[in-house]
Amino acid sequence: MSRSLLNLWRFYLYYNNNNLRQFYFQEFGSSIVTNPIKDKTMVQELLDFKDKIDFITETSFLKNEKFIVAMKEAFETFINKRPNKPAELLAKYVDSKLRAGNKEATDEELEELLDKIMILFRFIYGKDIFEAFYKKDLAKRLLLGKSASIDAEKSMLFKLKQGCGMAFTSKLQGMFKDMELSKDIMIQLKQCMQNQNVPGNIELTVNILTTSFWPKYVPKEIQLPPEMERLKENFKNFYLSKHRGRKRQWQSTLGHCVLRAEFKKARK
Repeated sequence: MSRSLLNLWRFYLYYNNNNLRQFYFQEFGSSIVTNPIKDKTMVQELLDFKDKIDFITETSFLKNEKFIVAMKEAFETFINKRPNKPAELLAKYVDSKLRAGNKEATDEELEELLDKIMILFRFIYGKDIFEAFYKKDLAKRLLLGKSASIDAEKSMLFKLKQGCGMAFTSKLQGMFKDMELSKDIMIQLKQCMQNQNVPGNIELTVNILTTSFWPKYVPKEIQLPPEMERLKENFKNFYLSKHRGRKRQWQSTLGHCVLRAEFKKARK
């Protein structure tokens, strides 16, 4: 038996007592969760700690049921010692992994990571806090086109649905449905404008959002260039011709634009 495995076996014999096991797990876990200095690394450290415990359980402790139970009870205790913050940081961690630009993992590795995140999520009491931050970040990823993968987004949504039920994910699912319907409407609008030979070289995209699904935003009035105002009016007329009587409110908070310009080559 190697020295490292021998040490683990001694650890097992010493902590082959439920109270001692829980004490060790809680002390180590609490040192991560309750220290604000570790906020930026909290989730990753908890994932690493869980991986180490799983490795020890698999390789040295013969999948001892009491050991596993002690671990789960300890995680549930220490991760909730600091109300709300772990839930917020876990949602932000998921956002960093699902946002465009994250090239740290392959699709398979990302899927495995999401499974591990869900294990931590199940320990957290403040699931409503997680949902609030997750929904806000998801809205930005969808509306600003910042999702690294829609398949990964839907996979995470499915995992949340499995873990918490339809009631927890109904609004999140509604957000995806709104985006899909908006794409269909924009295809119809583009075809209509082509048939009517509407002039202009601005490409307009409008997302039609169901108020109850999305985060609340404070309406802001903005002054658009005349050509954009005409496109806005074209969309309004087209939409109302298809959906008479529907109330609507323009929301520009997460609106964005892409500017294209050509510059003459400068003299050297």
